[in-house]
Amino acid sequence: MVYEIAMPQLSDSMEEGTLISWKVKAGDEVKVGDVIADVESDKAIMEVQSFKDGVVRELKLKEGETALVGTIIAVIDTDKEFKKVVEPEVIDKPKDIKTKPVFVKREPIVTKNEGTASPKAKLEAKKYGIEIKKLQKSGRLPTPAHKQEIEDFYIRRYFTPKALKLLDKYHLSVELFEKGKKYGERDILDFIEKENVPLPKPLTSRDKAMISTVMEAVKKPVYHLYDEIDVTKLKQFANKEATITVWFIKLIGEAMMHHDFVRTTLGTDELQVWSNASISVAMADKDMLYMPVFKDVNKKSVKEISQDLKDFKDKIQTKRFLPDDFKGSTFGISNLGMMGIKQFDAMINRSDSGIAAIGSEDGGKVAITLTMDHRIINGYQAAEFMNTLKRLVLDANFYRDAKD
Repeated sequence: MVYEIAMPQLSDSMEEGTLISWKVKAGDEVKVGDVIADVESDKAIMEVQSFKDGVVRELKLKEGETALVGTIIAVIDTDKEFKKVVEPEVIDKPKDIKTKPVFVKREPIVTKNEGTASPKAKLEAKKYGIEIKKLQKSGRLPTPAHKQEIEDFYIRRYFTPKALKLLDKYHLSVELFEKGKKYGERDILDFIEKENVPLPKPLTSRDKAMISTVMEAVKKPVYHLYDEIDVTKLKQFANKEATITVWFIKLIGEAMMHHDFVRTTLGTDELQVWSNASISVAMADKDMLYMPVFKDVNKKSVKEISQDLKDFKDKIQTKRFLPDDFKGSTFGISNLGMMGIKQFDAMINRSDSGIAAIGSEDGGKVAITLTMDHRIINGYQAAEFMNTLKRLVLDANFYRDAKD
């Protein structure tokens, strides 16, 4: 029996994945749960496992290649009788058959002064001022010569290896440069600077997913509420173990338990109200923004939330997440206050009903902006939620209870 492994959908937004590395090769035995590959999704690098015992028959994707979700990337043979090494079939040596060679005379394309080359090669040589006949005599061009060989000769003759690397990196054509002149690395760099040539950066799977997510968010009918929260009491309890961000996760999670609408997501033809408060929190490294989900924060202490935050930071460093790390939220938090941003609007994360944008502290107060999906939460409800936040943040009992 054959077991086919497809490119998995490791997140709701994933449409394609990039094969980072194979952990097996053809002929290897695999067991249930063995990791066979690392795949980069729109979120991070994740492991692909085999869910059956067998022998790897074929790996259909090369490392570095990208494939759509559902594309078959590996084939496992689960037949117990399958042998890793298949002996070649022995075939009797055929009897010698006497044959006579047949000679076919081919007429090369030759003109008196142009050498032997295809018509397109001659046109190319004329464009670049290349003497085919002379170069063929010296062995620097094959006989007959073709268009690509003329182009290759011209490029090697007038562009240094480092210059060619820059042309390839910036997707520049040799046609942009004066014919018959030699070019080195410095010449190409000067051209790039003078013409303000952009450096092409291919979109990764994560880039494409981020663009898709942003475009999806733009379609939502959203509105904003702006206010300030008194954080003097919160600052008394904040420390290295329980940071401002951790306290806001706990604070907003507690407020969510007072209002069903912020624990609600929009289904096809229904609103789905979830029992617990799960929050997507914006986290980033220098290359990528992530929105991992802190699950059931209403049931967790500040210490437990701090550990969740540490675990997610470690995963960002290694870029190794589980698909479940990005699922299950109904509300989000983005805190740019730590970077000195006073106030800003944040975009709602996919299926969430809203997001709180937290600014920097100024005189014991923090600016907070609520961005809400009007299909789920109306303005009056959003104001109620904001007032609950403002009340809880001043409640000393809330902090004492949340620590344990």
